[in-house]
Amino acid sequence: MKKAHYFDINYGMPIKQPSLLKTFFSRLALPLLTLLSREQSLKIGLTPIDDERVIMAIKNTTGKALDIGCGANNYIRSYGDGVGVDVYPWEGCDKVINDAAKLPFKDGEFGTVAYLACLNHIPNRAESMKDAYRVTKPGGRLIVTMIPPLWGRFIHWIRFRNDPDHQDRDIDHDHELLGMHSTHVRSLMKDAGFDNITQKRFVFGINCIYIGHKEKS
Repeated sequence: MKKAHYFDINYGMPIKQPSLLKTFFSRLALPLLTLLSREQSLKIGLTPIDDERVIMAIKNTTGKALDIGCGANNYIRSYGDGVGVDVYPWEGCDKVINDAAKLPFKDGEFGTVAYLACLNHIPNRAESMKDAYRVTKPGGRLIVTMIPPLWGRFIHWIRFRNDPDHQDRDIDHDHELLGMHSTHVRSLMKDAGFDNITQKRFVFGINCIYIGHKEKS
């Protein structure tokens, strides 16, 4: 199957921690950035909305990382140590898999497993997270970034032209969600076996990063 293009996947790579000044102006320009593609945001010297979650994830990543639902694989390609998998053949994806709940990796292979803005797009998300627990090493962690449903519907609508999920893949509205409440995310993490779950909002509280831990053996 021919890999889909996630626009220009190499532009502005690797993603790095922005300066305080760049962050300040990116926050001021947030309404504008919601209308721009990643490339357009980079060309005017600002941090794209899509890069914000990668920056937050990298700050909290330890050891070899697995990115489930990696898209163009910007997180792993920027972090530099890990594997990105997806059920859709995005350009940049390291490995295309058939089922996000049947990960082709050994038990305890990764120090960090991540779902960046994708858990809502995985129909069998509970089963997938249980397998994510399996491949997380004891003492390792799970990272999830997610926006709530109300913001999700708005963001997917306003960014329709610049959203690869709409333009390349097509969202399956019968089985996918446009966002998830914190109670839903935390419940899935807990049921999968992760504990000591913390969450922190970023980008004016629109987005949220959840971090759960696998108990050391």
